[in-house]
Amino acid sequence: MALTKVQTIGIETGISLTGVTSAVNLNVTGITTVGVVSATSLNASGVITATSFVGSGSQLTGVASTENIRTNTNATFLQNINVTGIVTAAGVNASGVITATSSIVGSAVTINASGINATGVITATSFSGSGANLTGLAATANVTTSSLVVIGVTTVAAGSTAAPSITPTGDSDTGIFFPSADTIAFGEGGSESARFDSSGRLLVGTSTATANGGVLQVSNGITFPATQSACSDVNTLDDYEEGFWTPGFSFGDGTTGITYSGTGASYMKIGDTVYANFDVAISSKGSSSGVARVTGLPFTSSGDTAKRCGGFFTYKSISAAIYIYLGNGNTAGVIFQGANTEITNVDFTNTTQLIGMIIYRV
Repeated sequence: MALTKVQTIGIETGISLTGVTSAVNLNVTGITTVGVVSATSLNASGVITATSFVGSGSQLTGVASTENIRTNTNATFLQNINVTGIVTAAGVNASGVITATSSIVGSAVTINASGINATGVITATSFSGSGANLTGLAATANVTTSSLVVIGVTTVAAGSTAAPSITPTGDSDTGIFFPSADTIAFGEGGSESARFDSSGRLLVGTSTATANGGVLQVSNGITFPATQSACSDVNTLDDYEEGFWTPGFSFGDGTTGITYSGTGASYMKIGDTVYANFDVAISSKGSSSGVARVTGLPFTSSGDTAKRCGGFFTYKSISAAIYIYLGNGNTAGVIFQGANTEITNVDFTNTTQLIGMIIYRV
């Protein structure tokens, strides 16, 4: 049945409308229309086919699943949208959840079960996740992250003294750079401070190694702590010190009345061995008597009997052949003559001068 102009109040089945239809209530099994259908209420149990539907659709309810939904204007969906096919849209705004097997946004972004593929730029307030499967990152000016774990190889530019390739935040002229092949250098404040050269040598304060030099080369000495940090390893140098000390003489451990016309002494301590030089000249030997000793050594000798040491004289105003013996735990060495004869105050004059060296362990 085809009607050009129909106004109906009842229920019809299988109506084909080619004109304008106005109805208060129109209940049909199926409607095919070429024109405009205006109705207060339209209930159809079949399929409604029309060239277009006009209206906001704000009162449209109970729409069952369908293969295609097409709209030429903005559409707002307040509930979830479930799509088993492909969603193609210039833009989608949804306050609910959109579920789809695959979505295509413009020509640059495809979303499917394998992930998100984008040929343009992805901008987001934040990205969450471990990034375990993040691959194919192209060169970029900046990557900012609170933590970065790299499983493979990270390659950086060589950098320079003024602009190291690896630097801390806010200090662009301090860091690590690579001045040449097989060389790692460290810069501070725009100046090189140290480097490992291509031969594996550590150069501190210099960038040029001494030919046939050691594995450690420095430009300004090595400083040890003021208090030795002893190490039991026999191949480890754990202390080095240079300085001066004040030598003197005693007789029977007394120094009454002894005066000097000149004294001078220095020492060098390497590990636990002390080399103590001295030059002592007296102007009066005083009144003390007994065994003569050189006093004032810079370190107390070791208490180990296996480390007993002694000394010798390079100049002496005493005619006898003399030497120095330093016992355990002392800072004064006894002066001996011959095998076991101790020198006493009797062997000194008021102008005696002795120059020598004592070598001992501490």
